[in-house]
Amino acid sequence: MTESDTITRNAKSNLAFTLVNLPEETRMHMAQLYAFCRIVDDIVDEPGMSDDERNAALNRWSAVITRSTAPAQGVESEVVSLITDLNLDIAPMQELIAGCRSDIHQQQPRTIREMLAYCYRVASCVGITSATVMGASDAARAYAVALGYALQMVNIIRDAAEDCEKYGRFYLPAEDMALFGVTQEDLRKRRYTYRLRRLLSYEAELAEKFFEEADELYAALPAADRTALIPAQAMKHIYHTILEKMAADEYRIFEQRYSINTFRKLWYVLRARMETVDLPSFPDLAAWGFLRDESEEK
Repeated sequence: MTESDTITRNAKSNLAFTLVNLPEETRMHMAQLYAFCRIVDDIVDEPGMSDDERNAALNRWSAVITRSTAPAQGVESEVVSLITDLNLDIAPMQELIAGCRSDIHQQQPRTIREMLAYCYRVASCVGITSATVMGASDAARAYAVALGYALQMVNIIRDAAEDCEKYGRFYLPAEDMALFGVTQEDLRKRRYTYRLRRLLSYEAELAEKFFEEADELYAALPAADRTALIPAQAMKHIYHTILEKMAADEYRIFEQRYSINTFRKLWYVLRARMETVDLPSFPDLAAWGFLRDESEEK
């Protein structure tokens, strides 16, 4: 088993879960990409490193994927092999590194536009590269961007309390918090109020719009692209369900971290696969003379 496989299996993330039914080579490539994303994210989030050490580690990864430094054996070599084998555009991977780097000294986004710029770097760019690795064409790029916005917004809503308590970070736009009268201190003090529920509901409406946009873009893709993107569409179902659970529970983010069980995840992988099947249209009964109601002719 490669290091990338080990990292992917041990992570037990929603993305890793959706890869189980991919062809072996594609699954291997996605494990390599996932390992890269996981390590870059952990460099910023895991305790025990100074800011200088975090920046140095991110700088190394940037040098590795641009091939300006020789990769070490293990995950670094596996990620370079992925880039070489598929001739990947590394610009989205560089954007991910930049997005994660911004979390070292995170500044709360002032506006929705700034929040979405962050979402693009840490989620949409992952989706763009994932779509390529899974075998989709360039036509899937807009779908990957919209879905990335939706997924990351669910993360921001769900993890608002944890991000504040554990990392001292605030990803909800400052303008939106001010609009609904929610302060950083409210999150620090875990104040569950009507104003907080209204704020999170407001952000959830935007996430819903991106889910709808992703669905429309997915439906318009060629059949081959829709088949390639089954794992992405399964992720869509998983995260949309999490968003619905939060809404139904009135966003009790201080009490629990919302998730869904393994059985439901399996169902969503199956559902995503079923969505790629074009069912035959129902026949036009009027064309079948023996089924015509004789009363219609009188």
